[in-house]
Amino acid sequence: MKEIRIVCDSEIKVTNTQTGTVYKNEEEAQADVSNPNTSTTAEHIRRDVKIIVPPINVGSVKIL
Repeated sequence: MKEIRIVCDSEIKVTNTQTGTVYKNEEEAQADVSNPNTSTTAEHIRRDVKIIVPPINVGSVKIL
């Protein structure tokens, strides 16, 4: 069987489930967790990952 590799883009949204804050990146979320002046814990951080798959011609590919 022929191996097919698909290169995809992804988007990651990092959110505080308690405050609703959307962080710019993982480092900003970690800084909030590390900050003793906030009540944020690692359990409050949610990561939503969106995988963006480009259109593929599957006419000659058998999908199992």
